[in-house]
Amino acid sequence: MAPVLDQRMSRLTAVAAIFLLGTAAFSGCASSTTPAPPLPVARPADPTHSVAIIASGQSQFAVDEFGAEPGRTLDEVLKYPYWGLLRPLAGVVHHVVNRYLHTDRGRTIEPTLPLPPSSIVGEAMARSLQASGRFTEVRVVEREPTGADGQQADMIVRVTVPTWGLMRVRAGEPDLVSGFVDTRATMSARGTGVVVWETEEDVTAPRRLPLESLTRDQQIARQELIGVLERAGQRLASELLYARSDAL
Repeated sequence: MAPVLDQRMSRLTAVAAIFLLGTAAFSGCASSTTPAPPLPVARPADPTHSVAIIASGQSQFAVDEFGAEPGRTLDEVLKYPYWGLLRPLAGVVHHVVNRYLHTDRGRTIEPTLPLPPSSIVGEAMARSLQASGRFTEVRVVEREPTGADGQQADMIVRVTVPTWGLMRVRAGEPDLVSGFVDTRATMSARGTGVVVWETEEDVTAPRRLPLESLTRDQQIARQELIGVLERAGQRLASELLYARSDAL
């Protein structure tokens, strides 16, 4: 009887030992297993472009008004037998006369600006591009960047303002005028010089003011014209961001 009991006790002891060993091994495996790292969270791409804006070129101030029809005006003046020979020159003569009158009027109204017109446009464009968050750096420079300065710019934008001034938007008493700006911009890649974007914009101020109020008060004229120049810079920035949205 005693040997049988001893055998049963031995079996129970062996089973218990195997169970304990299995439990310890399982616990060791579970504790040694490290949790999987969390999946990376997608983040918006960081801005990687730097832009240098070069404002340059001559700008002409003008006061554009509606003039008389060239044909009718010269028909009344050139009343002699050979007037027909000069009739083809009516448009040219009319354009030259109006150009002289508008330029002379412009000298009376043109205000003194703190910066050249193209620089005001370029500064406003730079502020809008910087505020968009798509560029690491946007700066306005006076000349073509070279050396270390040139290496810092990925893209170079050239801004010009061929014509700016006032245009009559409504005839009457009094005549109403608005500021206008004709501006052009091109963007090229640094090093290659390949033009990747260009535009021409005609921008008009939203306000309409009597012409006499601008001729009497230079401060009002200055504010209105600086405002439309800055508006032109903002327009250029919007056009660039829209046209290059896939590449920026």
